[in-house]
Amino acid sequence: MTNYPRKDEDSRTGSSLRGQPLLAHRNEQLAREVQLRERLAKEYYRQSKNLVSKADLRRATEIARDANRDWRMASIKAGSDSMRIDDLKRSTRNKLERKLARDVANYRQWKTMQKVHVRAQDKMSGAILAAYHLPGVHINWGDVIAVDPGSAQQFTAPFTTFDVQMIDIGGFVVDDQSFAKPAIGHLVNNFAFDQDESTGIGAGLLGILPIANATSMASCGVSFTTPSAGRLQVGAVLQNIYNKLVFSVTDKFGFSSADVGIAVSLFVAVVRGTTVEYLTKDLLSTGVSSDGSDQSYAQSDLDTTTPYSISVETATRYEANESVLVLAGTEVFISTVLDDMHCKMNAVMWWRLDKLAIDMAVDIIT
Repeated sequence: MTNYPRKDEDSRTGSSLRGQPLLAHRNEQLAREVQLRERLAKEYYRQSKNLVSKADLRRATEIARDANRDWRMASIKAGSDSMRIDDLKRSTRNKLERKLARDVANYRQWKTMQKVHVRAQDKMSGAILAAYHLPGVHINWGDVIAVDPGSAQQFTAPFTTFDVQMIDIGGFVVDDQSFAKPAIGHLVNNFAFDQDESTGIGAGLLGILPIANATSMASCGVSFTTPSAGRLQVGAVLQNIYNKLVFSVTDKFGFSSADVGIAVSLFVAVVRGTTVEYLTKDLLSTGVSSDGSDQSYAQSDLDTTTPYSISVETATRYEANESVLVLAGTEVFISTVLDDMHCKMNAVMWWRLDKLAIDMAVDIIT
């Protein structure tokens, strides 16, 4: 029997939440991240626009085109020997770099500037991820939630609320099979991302590059009425059933670079009307920064025998007898900035929400 998540008549997509507030909230967050990256790109453009002449751009385009043709022809002669083809590609990339350095004025200066820019992109990716690491959010291995079992209300499947969303900024999600089964608490992020970026030489030199994001979110939850005024304390226990993450970046022979960030996260969301408090923490964050080298990654590292737990406290205070929606779920996120490179990713994360516990947090008065 294959242990792989497949949709059936009990699977749910979309949202049972009126107005889809979780989707709107994450869209706003990702739009702000794109603005930060665009600001960095504009600064790079300002610094690099006077480095290379139009004649040099034309010459660089010819050199890159010739390098790609030479590699394609050589790879045909190599037949089915994949290791030989990889060696040929590395050799062609090295020859391309040497020829560009020889024939294009200021190329080495631009190359140094590009590496600084790629590092800045990578640093910004880390800062964006770190901004979501709120002090009141904790993940544990095992059924360990920071909620008092004596006073908390505890919920198990079937859950009354679900939300499954895909945000695709750039249009590079080529398949999405994500779903939830609130009747049994199953949550599945399952999508494929494929960005084949053939950037013009001029755009590559000047940093005029597409900024893409995609994220899959799946969650289940319940309606909750606050018994007293205060902040909420929420714990969720999730068992991973299956996990696989595979991604790669490959060179297309230009002024090539790639900055790719990927995160697998658990989250709790509290929805009051159209207002969302989204509390998340990464289980796994990875990615690549490449200046033209092919790179790949594959993992199935999450434990499928022992559950993971997430515990949060809201920053928002609620009045007594307020009705809110509380959901727990999983997210897989990818962001890319590519220059003449091809990025592919396949992510499958299958979870079961075993328990959702909700209580009022104890305010410490100092």
